[in-house]
Amino acid sequence: MNGNPAYHALALAAATLLILPVPVAILAGWTPPRLPSRAAVRPHAWALLCLYALAPLNAIPRMLDASAQVVMVCTAAGLAFSGAAVAFVVRSAWVSRRPTVGTER
Repeated sequence: MNGNPAYHALALAAATLLILPVPVAILAGWTPPRLPSRAAVRPHAWALLCLYALAPLNAIPRMLDASAQVVMVCTAAGLAFSGAAVAFVVRSAWVSRRPTVGTER
């Protein structure tokens, strides 16, 4: 049912190399040049971390050949992380459109 563990390990490694460094750098203090403010960047980082959480939640139980119930629970937890990622992106959009103090005319 769970497939070849090597494919899941490759997907987990790819997600770790491609997704994880950016939010860690952002939370450590780096601000991407195209994003307007530090307040708008932090929710982006948390959204990326929520999306990264999907990779271990889906790969590790399948790599360990867990039962169908465990895989379904991890998939449901992944849906919760997806919803949290959407909420963080909406929060980031809301924060970036909010007027800042001192810019009113």
